[in-house]
Amino acid sequence: MESTKQQPNRKIIIGIILVVLLVAGVALAMVLSKRTETEIMDDATPKIAYAVDGVTAVDEDSLRKAVDDMYKKVAEGNIALEYKNDAFSEDGENVSCYIANSLSNEYDMYIQIFADSELKDQLFLSGLLRPGTAFETIALEKKLSSGDHTVYVAFTQVEEDLATIHGQVMVTMNFHVT
Repeated sequence: MESTKQQPNRKIIIGIILVVLLVAGVALAMVLSKRTETEIMDDATPKIAYAVDGVTAVDEDSLRKAVDDMYKKVAEGNIALEYKNDAFSEDGENVSCYIANSLSNEYDMYIQIFADSELKDQLFLSGLLRPGTAFETIALEKKLSSGDHTVYVAFTQVEEDLATIHGQVMVTMNFHVT
């Protein structure tokens, strides 16, 4: 008789052990997931999650119109660049170069050239160039010493009011002074 009483007790004990192990496993998983979440926030660049509240999917026509508008804005904002990367000077002031407002641009632009990447040491500021016009020589505001110089060139398009910047692109050029 004692052997039948011990067997149900054994089943109950095994059941309790399994429940305890299951609870311990869930608790461990929660601790590890919380730790991983904290590590991600502390050690990695935070990720931006997708918005789900208050988001509505647009219909196909609205989506097509938005994409078409985006392409139109991108096309209007493009600046076609036209220049030769190397320019030459014998005296450090008068520079033989080719810098243009491409005929494919729709807006007038001006050119600014700087000696430094911080854009504080201005070497040249042009007047406006209509599309299809170019400089073949320029006179610098400051004399460059002999040698090779990397300069920073801003192509800046302006709106029809001639006061509002429409777009700007920065490039580098090599000025060679002999």
